[in-house]
Amino acid sequence: MKTQIEKENDARMTQLKGINHLYIEELVGYLRNQPQKDYLALEETIADVIDNAADAQAHGRSARQYFGEDAQAAAKAIAETIPAASLSEKLVFFIPLFSMLMSYTIYPMLLQPTIHFAWGNLVYGWAFITLVFLPPVVSFGQKRIFLFFLIFLSLPLFIGGYALVTHHSPAQLARQMSTWPVAATVLVLIPLIFLLMVWLMPPLRIVPLSWCALSGATSIFGFLLHYFPIFSQPILYWSFSSVFIIAVLVLFIWQLNRTPLYRQQISQLQPPQ
Repeated sequence: MKTQIEKENDARMTQLKGINHLYIEELVGYLRNQPQKDYLALEETIADVIDNAADAQAHGRSARQYFGEDAQAAAKAIAETIPAASLSEKLVFFIPLFSMLMSYTIYPMLLQPTIHFAWGNLVYGWAFITLVFLPPVVSFGQKRIFLFFLIFLSLPLFIGGYALVTHHSPAQLARQMSTWPVAATVLVLIPLIFLLMVWLMPPLRIVPLSWCALSGATSIFGFLLHYFPIFSQPILYWSFSSVFIIAVLVLFIWQLNRTPLYRQQISQLQPPQ
């Protein structure tokens, strides 16, 4: 999925003719294959490159004469003048990956009538939530930054506090949390966490909102499995599970296609590092 600024640059390229168009198209392709560069600065540079090529064309010079024989070498030289992307922008590329990790660790747990916690799975899920929070952190005010750290320090602090106060290992806490109604409470809390993410990160709101809907649906199905044995029948169970698997795959592909848009939104939020 191309962003508006990419579409505008592509439309700007139509003013170039013949070999000039092919050369600049190749040069722009090399430039856009620079994920380590600030997105907006990159597209603004591309706009300048196209305008310069059009101006040269109007004065009887070819793009190859203006930028050099080797389009790749020209793109490399131009890229060196573009500022680097911020850490938050680079992390955007990992959001779809961690989304899949989330689906393989948290959601299967939600589809069981009784939840059995594995601390490794919980850490993976917490890592995903932390990652999707990171991109907009730079734009937070002091209060929101404090809230961010408070939320994500709460899990290790709670586990450590439990171990110190009760002198029991976290494994015993996991066994206690795997029983109802504690497990049912967790089923409700997971979608609420995603709702909190929606409130905190409006620039990427669609990411947590989509996972909020999916986790909410799996939570509801977890309740149905526990209270209505009919949903444990193989046909119903695997039908619902298949729907969730397909939903995760669709969401993963959709997020990959929206990566340029996420990069643009993050680039607009903060200066490059």
